Amino acid sequence: MDTYVLPLGSKSPSLAELQQNGLASVERHPSTWSPEAEQDRIAGPAASLLTNGLKAKRPVKATAAPSTGATYPEPPRTITDKECTDNLNNGLFYFKSRYAMCGGMQFQQVWGRNGRPVGESGFALIVLGTIPNAKDRTVRFDYHFSHFSKAGNTKTSGLVVTTEVSQKLLVSKAQKRESGLIPPKESFDALKASPNYRHNVVFDAGQGTKPDDLITMAYVPFVSMKYPPEYTGVNPGQVRVTFTAMNWDAAPYLPNSKATDPKQRGGAAFAYKAVLPYSSKQGAPEQAVTDHLNVAHTQPAKTKPPNPKKDVPGFEVKRPLHRLARDKSRLRANRRAAQSMCVMYWGANYATSDPKGPRECDEYPFASTYEGAAQSKYERNVLEGNFSALPIPKAENKAGGTILSLFYDRNRVLDGRDAKGDEVDAYIVNIK
Repeated sequence: MDTYVLPLGSKSPSLAELQQNGLASVERHPSTWSPEAEQDRIAGPAASLLTNGLKAKRPVKATAAPSTGATYPEPPRTITDKECTDNLNNGLFYFKSRYAMCGGMQFQQVWGRNGRPVGESGFALIVLGTIPNAKDRTVRFDYHFSHFSKAGNTKTSGLVVTTEVSQKLLVSKAQKRESGLIPPKESFDALKASPNYRHNVVFDAGQGTKPDDLITMAYVPFVSMKYPPEYTGVNPGQVRVTFTAMNWDAAPYLPNSKATDPKQRGGAAFAYKAVLPYSSKQGAPEQAVTDHLNVAHTQPAKTKPPNPKKDVPGFEVKRPLHRLARDKSRLRANRRAAQSMCVMYWGANYATSDPKGPRECDEYPFASTYEGAAQSKYERNVLEGNFSALPIPKAENKAGGTILSLFYDRNRVLDGRDAKGDEVDAYIVNIK
């Protein structure tokens, strides 16, 4: 017998189709997939664990929660099997938000005799990861086995399915607490009779690395199968069903850092590069900010300061932005560097010289990022003047700042660099 690993939602051939067309009727994984595309979506050190041998085609683009008015909505904390199937797009994972993700695979067995298919069976496994409560550090993983099928001559009672999970701490040596159940080693028939399981993982605050009490862990479910003794054939071995990583923190600049119970301080989030949406819609509160970002990104030659090599980051996952939360001196330096350009090119009275109303100096990359206007003063081998400064209406600049502040808080965006300068967290900007 042979087992084939298929993208979630694939059409499995019937026994009649297998007998007529042979194994050519089994939908296969494309061979053009590269793990680097998946790596780019993960923020921080966990990205290094995504290596060759993954069973996926390409990642789906992460979704950005739409902003309405000068606000940023609470990211969703629930996800369904249908949402996973509809959005996974042959990828190893789909992130609905920093608090809801999923992955899944489909498995098909072809039972043979004398080189001819005589039976077929199959099932799917979806893993839903959620962080249901902003004030609870528990991460929940729901395992749903489904789409069981069999026809012809099979022995599914002897087909043993094993689910295992690699849980690797990347930052800190903290002790986790677990509850619920990872799916046990069971036969195909037993899993069909009892298909749903829940596994909870939590790290109490106070165990992480300074200064943000950070704990990072990769969570990787695998499935393998053991055939009945009388059957041999192609066995894919241990198959990675999905991949995710979580950050637990109690950063003082993020919500819930002063909870009454010290163990419950801070929160948790999946370590993927969140997407900050700014609206270009006519009349949007932040429209002037969005227009400035768009010009900085697509027409840098039209921005100040002039720089023929200007190429601002933040619009693609390979070149994200990194929040600057702790170093207030550097943040102020970013603002001063941008404001000096507004003064140089629009005059010392730029804030009051527009008859339409008061203005403020907007800067991109944001002052609250390591990539801000003063970056070249703090880091070697970076392009000097790789930013844009522009006076814009004060109200619209305030609206853009409000959205950014809420985005940081509601996605638990951490200070993006550690003491060595390595990435801890990151995000990208999307102009809607």
